[in-house]
Amino acid sequence: MTPESLGKPARVAIWSISVLLLLLAAGFALLRWCGSPPGGDRVVCFTVERGWGGREVISALADSGLIRCSWFTLWRANGLGLLGSLQAGTYSLSASLSPDSILHLIASGSVVPEPTHWVTLPEGLTLEQSIRRLSQSLERDSTLFHSQTLDEELIEHLGLPATGFEGYLFPETYEFADSLSAREILIRIVETGYSRWMDDPGLSLEGSPLSSAEEVVILASIVEREGRVDSERPRIARVFLNRLERGMRLESCATVQYAIGEAREELRYSDLRVEHLYNTYIHAGLPPGPICSPGISSIVATIHPDSASGELYFVSRGDSTGLHLFARTHTEHLRNVRLVQDGGRLEP
Repeated sequence: MTPESLGKPARVAIWSISVLLLLLAAGFALLRWCGSPPGGDRVVCFTVERGWGGREVISALADSGLIRCSWFTLWRANGLGLLGSLQAGTYSLSASLSPDSILHLIASGSVVPEPTHWVTLPEGLTLEQSIRRLSQSLERDSTLFHSQTLDEELIEHLGLPATGFEGYLFPETYEFADSLSAREILIRIVETGYSRWMDDPGLSLEGSPLSSAEEVVILASIVEREGRVDSERPRIARVFLNRLERGMRLESCATVQYAIGEAREELRYSDLRVEHLYNTYIHAGLPPGPICSPGISSIVATIHPDSASGELYFVSRGDSTGLHLFARTHTEHLRNVRLVQDGGRLEP
């Protein structure tokens, strides 16, 4: 039977079926084309920003040339139940990946590891020294950190005293993502210190001779700079507390060094008379703020000082041990000073 022998209705039906089959074939071809990778070995570092919805992610994928048809990928994301599960982050995506593979990868959160830098802040650094180390180790402009430490809103947000960041850049080894801002870095350092001791029930101020965390940090910073050996720090802390209780000036060389801005091994008598609020040779009580960032051992020593010591003086032995000679009276202290000056043999 030839097409000519068929009636008109039959010919229309055959034509309609042929067109439908062609459309179906074209549709399947389009779906297959849209569902296939763009091809090539191109690799794109693709970032999904925080707050983006699924449509925004798919639109950005299309703009990046990683998918062929945004409508198809949107349909597949819906069908796979992934439209609301696409996670923020940076991904390494290849043009050889299918839309389904890309969607699954972004939904899994398999982000590219973010580059980081490490920095160690030792105990006893001043704010200026800490900023210098941060800027060098993290390869940042120091002015970025300086400007943040002067931000009164940030100081208030972190609950720091009026003297600011001095004393609160907690000594520790840190790993920071390169994407973090100077502000975020400083916040993390300060909050690390809070978590290490202010949130430790074993380091409660209850029963401490000091009335506030601010006073603890101030005295601990002095203990940090005066002490060299951890085992001596509780004893040094007790000396200063004894002097405070008796209304004596602290007479800490470390505070004078902070006042003159120079850590000299030997101070001159003129240094001890310099007029400065941090000079505890001429001003009674604790200085207005910390002189450095104390480590946890100095903080513990200040909260839990040596309870048996009634000593009021100490002087460095001047040898490699880092130890001190302690005294209860001024006369005994002067004898210790002469012994050190004369190079007397001292047993540890």
